[in-house]
Formats: sequence, C-alpha cells, structure tokens
Amino acid sequence: MEALGAFIRNKRKLANLSLRQLAELTKLSNPYLSQIERGLHQPSVRVIRAISDALNVPAQTLLAQAGLL
Repeated sequence: MEALGAFIRNKRKLANLSLRQLAELTKLSNPYLSQIERGLHQPSVRVIRAISDALNVPAQTLLAQAGLL
C-alpha cells in the first residue's frame, strides 16, 4: 500500500494539485486521501478509478501499483 500511496502522491504533485483539490475532483474526503497516500488504507477499485480519472492516469496503472493486477 505504501508504494501505491507514494505513486499517487507523486502523480498528484506532478499535476500541481493539492490534496484538497484532488479530494474535490474525486469526491473523496481529504483525510481519506491522505491515509491512502501514507499507505494506511487500501482503496477500493471504485476509489482507484476516481483517483486515476482525476490524475489522468490509466486505472490499470494504479491497479498494478496496488497489486490488484
């Protein structure tokens, strides 16, 4: 989970998005996204898809990072 979180954080920063902005784009809470980025929570496929859409990253890439592919 830490690898997935670090990957998401890196992509978010490359996109010049704050955690709050990503939360607005994904309709997820700021604390929940923070937990995902820190590797404290395993997101569902639906959440991974929302994050991938917001970051313009293929969902398969995030699923692979999560070890789900």
